[in-house]
Amino acid sequence: MIGSFNPVQSLPLTVVTPNLIIQGSLRTRVRRLTDVMNEPDLDHLVLFDATFFEVGSRRVVASSSVSQIQFADMLFVHASGPTEPSDEVRTAKQPTRAILLAPPFTIEGQIHLPMEEELGQAVDSLSERFVALTSAKYWAYGVAESPNQVDLLVVNRARAHVAIPV
Repeated sequence: MIGSFNPVQSLPLTVVTPNLIIQGSLRTRVRRLTDVMNEPDLDHLVLFDATFFEVGSRRVVASSSVSQIQFADMLFVHASGPTEPSDEVRTAKQPTRAILLAPPFTIEGQIHLPMEEELGQAVDSLSERFVALTSAKYWAYGVAESPNQVDLLVVNRARAHVAIPV
């Protein structure tokens, strides 16, 4: 596991699926949310003290002390509070304004693409399971979800369409 020498920290998260918004805490030694979500051996998160809300109505449908949330159902995940930027840069990337469509949600923000001569090559090279957006805003007007602004949001690439505006 990446970060196995770091102390365990509790990371408050919001997980969004097509029908649920789940708030809880993840216990992890990994410092970066994108690293947690892209761990190769994981297919779920274990959240503690989780509350499950219906998308749109925000009616509480369940609460639990421990829950297992499957990656396959997640649209995106973000920290439930402010995040501190990491000093660690793994690869040079270019921030690019993007719109991601993860029905029923629309997400706008800065996607961080590899440095390529052509934008199409940079978008084509996205290969991680979850893709990070910074200065992100998400909403789903069709199901009465008002816009939410977050510092960092990671999107399940298998559940989203990436659009780079002209």
